[in-house]
Order: sequence, then C-alpha cells, then structure tokens
Amino acid sequence: MDTARVDICYRPLRIAWAIHSGDREAFRRAVRLTHTLWGGRFNPIVFADRPDEARQIIDLYRADMIVPIGDSVEVTNLLALFPYLINPFFGDGLFARDMQDGRRAQLLDIHNALAHWRDTPEWRGLEEQGLRRFVCAEDDPLADTLLVQTGAYPARDEIGIDYGEILAQAAMCIDCRVERALPLPFDLLEHPSLGFLTRFGLSRHYSVRAGWDYPGYYVGNAGDLDDLVVFWNLRAADISLQFFDPAHADRYAVVRPENERRILASVAHLDEHRRRIAVWSRIEPIENGLIHFPGQPLTACRVDSEFFWRGGGIRPPMMILGEASSLGVFSRDSGKPRVSFALGNKPFSEDRWFYTQHLIASVEVLGSDEQYTFHPPYVPEWNEFVSREMHFQHDKVRIEPDRTGIVINAADHNAFLNGLPASTLVEKLFESAGQRARLSGGGLIARQVISRLGGLTGARVFKIPGVRRLLKTYGPRDPFTKISALQLIGGRDPQNPQANFGDHRQLYIEARPFGTDLTAEMVFEYLVEKGLFRIGAELTCPTCNLANWIALDELKQRNVCELCGNGFDAARQLVRGVFHYRRTGVFGLEKNTQGAVPVVLTLQQLEVNLGGTRDDNIYGASYDLVPIAGADPPCEVDMVMIVPRVYPDKAEVILGECKDQGGIIDATDIANLRRIADALPRNRFETYILLVKLGPFTPEEIALAQALNGPYQRRVIMLTARELEPYHLYERTEQELGIQSHGGSLAELAAVTSRIYFQVASSSAAAPPPAATNEHSEASL
Repeated sequence: MDTARVDICYRPLRIAWAIHSGDREAFRRAVRLTHTLWGGRFNPIVFADRPDEARQIIDLYRADMIVPIGDSVEVTNLLALFPYLINPFFGDGLFARDMQDGRRAQLLDIHNALAHWRDTPEWRGLEEQGLRRFVCAEDDPLADTLLVQTGAYPARDEIGIDYGEILAQAAMCIDCRVERALPLPFDLLEHPSLGFLTRFGLSRHYSVRAGWDYPGYYVGNAGDLDDLVVFWNLRAADISLQFFDPAHADRYAVVRPENERRILASVAHLDEHRRRIAVWSRIEPIENGLIHFPGQPLTACRVDSEFFWRGGGIRPPMMILGEASSLGVFSRDSGKPRVSFALGNKPFSEDRWFYTQHLIASVEVLGSDEQYTFHPPYVPEWNEFVSREMHFQHDKVRIEPDRTGIVINAADHNAFLNGLPASTLVEKLFESAGQRARLSGGGLIARQVISRLGGLTGARVFKIPGVRRLLKTYGPRDPFTKISALQLIGGRDPQNPQANFGDHRQLYIEARPFGTDLTAEMVFEYLVEKGLFRIGAELTCPTCNLANWIALDELKQRNVCELCGNGFDAARQLVRGVFHYRRTGVFGLEKNTQGAVPVVLTLQQLEVNLGGTRDDNIYGASYDLVPIAGADPPCEVDMVMIVPRVYPDKAEVILGECKDQGGIIDATDIANLRRIADALPRNRFETYILLVKLGPFTPEEIALAQALNGPYQRRVIMLTARELEPYHLYERTEQELGIQSHGGSLAELAAVTSRIYFQVASSSAAAPPPAATNEHSEASL
C-alpha cells in the first residue's frame, strides 16, 4: 500500500435559512437559531418567494444545506429546487431527541465551542473583555438591527436546549440594557457579544479568492426586512459592518465617532484606495447614502438587487476552525483506490457527548492518478453522484472549490475517500449536456496505448513524425525489419519536408545520460519495449511458399505453417534471416489506429502546457454520444478534458475533434461540437472547442471554425503538428509567425488561434461586454 499526505480543514456546515419576504418573525427566529451554531454568523438568509435571487445567494455562499423557517408554500417548495443539498444527518430537525428525552444539536454548536475553548488563554482573554448580552424592548426601532449585530438565543421551550444557561456555566455574561430613548451605549464597541461567539476561533481559508470586504457602514431602513437581510448577508460574507439608519441618526451619536476611528485604524496598513470607510446601501443613487458621512473619503458599494448576488463583487470566504495534516494510506476497494486517514488535531471538542453534532472535514489528497481523481470540479449539483462514487453514504460528500468535503460528526476519529474514476466523471459531464456517453473503439485503443506507454508522459514519443509515419506505413499484419523502421523514424517525411528527426534530439522519452542526443535506435527500442511492436521472424513455408510471421515467444526451430498447417524445419532460414517486427493488437483496426495517435498526442501536449502545479486535469479519449432525449443524431467526440480552475473561475472543458494528416473536418463535425458545447451548463463550465489536424487547415475548415465563435465569445482552439511536436506549444509558431505566447491557459490558446487564423489582433480583438458586477465607486465628500 502506498501513502500520501492528506490536508484537512475543519469547518462548520453552512446553512441557508429560507424565509418568506413578508415574515419578519421568521427572520428573527432564523437569526436566533443561527446564533446557537458555531460559525452561524456565516449562514446566509434567502427569501424563498424570490427563487432566482435565492438561487444566486445559495450558489454564491456555497451553502451545504437549506433549512426552511415558516409555513408558507414558497418556503416549503424551495427545497425541491436544490435536491443536491441533502440533509446529512438523521431527521429534519436541527435538534434531535436523545435517549434521556432531552435535546441535542445536530450541527456544531456554541456548547461545543465553549467546551473546547474554556480554560484556554484565548478564552481567558475574552472573559477579561467581559461578555455582554444586549437586550432591548421589542418596540425599539433598532431592535432587529441589534439582534443581527449582537445576537440572541431561542427560548428553551422552542428548541429544548437552554443556551443562555450553558453560557452562564462557562463564563460570566452580563446583561446590558439598550434604552430606546437613549443613544446606543458605548458597551456595544467595548465588549464581545453573543454574535461574536458564533465566529470565535474561525479564520479564512485561502482556497477562495478574496472579494470586496471593505469595512464600514450599511445605510438602510431598520424597519425594512430587505435591508435587514442584506445587512445580515453582507456580514455573513465576513464583512465588518455596522447598521446606520438615517432616520435615527441621533441614536448613533455615542458609538459612531469611535467606530469610525477603529475602522480607519483597521485599514491604515492597506493601499491608499482602501484606506477609506465603506458605505454599503440599497439606496439609489448611492450618493444619497454617502451624504450622511461628510468630510472624509469614502468607498461607495451599491447593493443592486438584480445583479449584486450573481457574484463578481463580494466573495464569501471558506471559514475554517483549523487545519491538520494526516498520513493517508492507499488500499483498493472494488478496484478503486481508497485513501484512509485519521482525523487528528481537532480544533473542537471531540467528547462523545457531541457525537450528534456534524461538521465538515474539507480534504485535499496530495497525489494523483490518471485514471482516478480525488479532486472533482466544483459542480455542487453533482454532490450525490460524487458521494456515491467516493464514499459509502450518498449524503456525506460536498464538492468544494479545490477540495472535497466529508460530513463527519465531532466524535469521528478517521475517514476515507474513494478515487473517482475519470471515465465515470466524463460520462457524468456529458450527461449534464443531455448525452449518454460510451467509449468508442478508438477511445478504447487510445486508453490502451496510454496505459502501454505508462501514462500521457510516455506519449511524447508521438511528437516524432517518423514514429507516426512508421505506424501509417505498416499495417497490423505487415512485418518489417529494424533497418526499415530506423529509416522511417530518422528520415524526412516527403509530405512535410520541414519536419525532421533533428528537431527532437533533445526530447526525453525516458531517462538517459544527460547531454546525450536522442537517436532513432533509442526511439525504436522504446516502442518495442512498451509493447507497441512485437519481435518475430518471417519464415517461408516450403510446402505452400507463403510467408509466415511468428512471434519471438512462439518461435522454434521446427514450426507449423499458419496457412496450410504443414510443419517445416526453419533452421536455415533462421541462420540467414533477421528479426521482423509487427504492430501489436493494441492498435486494433487500421482506421482506429490512425485516430488514436493524434488524440493521444493532443492530450499529452495539453497536459504539459495546462498542467500547472497540480495534476488535476481529467481527460478522456473518443466517446460515442447518444442523446438521452430528443431527435438529435448520435455523434462522436474525439477527446474531452476538464481543467479545474481557482474559484470563482469556472472549470474549463475542452471538446476536441482530432484528424491525422490528410483528414478533413467537415460541417457535420462542427455542428456536433457546437451542439454539445452549447448544452453544457454555462454556470459551471467554460467550454472550448479544439480542432486538431496533423496537417495544415484548409480555408473551408478555417471558415467553419470561425463560425463557432460569437461576437463576444472566443472559444475555438486550432492546433497542427507545428504546435503539437515541440515541447512548448508555440515554439515554432513564434519562429514562423512572430507570435509570442506561453499558451498556459485555454483563453490564451483561443486568443492565439484568432490571431493566426481569423486575422484578429489581440490588441483589437472584440472584448466581451462588462459582466454584471457590483457597483463600486469612490467619492470624496
């Protein structure tokens, strides 16, 4: 069994609370419930009767599950829109009845946090500051804003657990009364509240790129539920904000000067444009919100209800309790690799009392396998599919950006993940496009070739044009001598005189002494050793005068003619003769052989140039596609590759058509690729169409390819032997055309394609319109 390092991040499950936009009491209940949970500060609230907006927020915050609050039909129906956010624990309630007829939380709660942190220096420092529970009259106009900022717990009668009593046993918490006729007390800034406890000990993880997080004020109406929910959700994105209602400006007279001083101190170390107080608001125009903060530079952040939650501005981080590294041990389970690892260095209480409490171990397995992956692309709709493939239970896995989350309970000591077969993942990808996929004959051959060569790295031998010419010259039953093979490998191609073996003398197809050049004989030895050719002898039967090729493993002095069945003595022929070689059955039929080589070579070149620092790319060769529904004809895709990206960038998909020298890409090929590419979910994938020919493209093919692009869409990539044979894609392109490009991303490959074939200079290429993003401006008032 092999081992690998497993990096683990422990984090709370992120809940999306679903309420009705007209149910203020459900809002208050959701806020109180979320304050009982460790990490509850980062749980968003959505309006179930606005399903489009709710979907945007749930997607933006990467919610793990949805909890409905209220009895409205819209709230009940919202869960049906997200079947992939499966409840990962027993029952539907957040609090389960135990054996003693009491109640226990099913999610990591404040009780666990108090048990873990109590008697630590960090907790003693918190107690020295003095915990406060802020209370006010129900009719106070600012009551709900204070509920959001400082928190409160549900009554024991409602949930069966008295969190106020649990807190009282762990620390001295003093009630602080907020009078509606007086300014807000300075204690709001000086003392940690119940709201602070929900985020105690949590920190941001680097896996999610930071977005807007400018600290400051939210300007809104304290009596408007929309403003309250937006304010809550901005804070749930880990943005430090205070609520400001202009209608009650006098209530902020005591706390406002000190709060502004602290905000400016917190950003003093940042660049000039960020050393400002931010004003967030739904007010339109935003200047009407800025006028309440005169005399200082401000950053204006307009919260637009139509576009704001689509992403691009704020980016809720992944909040973690802590990290650990574990030694993962590999085994096999039903043919799949399985990595098992211990859950150590837990930054929470693992006492058996908390066995009902669930959280997530976010895992990154540092290791790769070309046939299996532990890093599926971020497509949360595939949660159940991935869970069934990678775990024993269908509801225990969450797909995360760059990682895989496993739902555990606080008392678990170990966990495991199975490798996800790349072929199964590719089939799931095509299923999302409405296609049933199956490896074609050419795909099976390509997979066997890759296996024989020890992976895509070994396929770089196909960069040598003489190797491809050798495969084309001799069919599966044509024997040839070593001298003939070396002449083809090392000679010039009459159809492409510019290509020669000398271009590849520095190519490493396997280990050899440094400073030595690659020779044609080394190449042929490599091909024979890898099983692409078999050694044998060509012997003539004296009875029927027909030639027999006999493999070395079966060769004897006395042989039987495979054609007439007579035996004959081959001693003299063996003494005078030489070895003859023949292609192995791995290449199958002639037509599939020639299709497999450009596919494998293309995959190898893309893997090198798009591999990055981690080998997370998932690929497949030659799939037959049949529509699951509809009247579209079956078709074939020669290659597919899934390239993960850093969140929030979408995973990239390449759909390819690969032709050997002399092949033709026609209108049917283009139409099929367009149909499949357009059917893939655009909210999860950025799809590119790859056209490959080992010869030059014709003007007709170039015109067809250009039609795949749109006015604001550049998705076509075109490669020939000029790009596939060098180690780096555009080495020869720079020499021939003067185009300089590293070609490290698909967007760059598409841009270079436009410059080469479509006569669109990169400096003047049509750019897409600006994406719908948050309004962000700076003003000096």
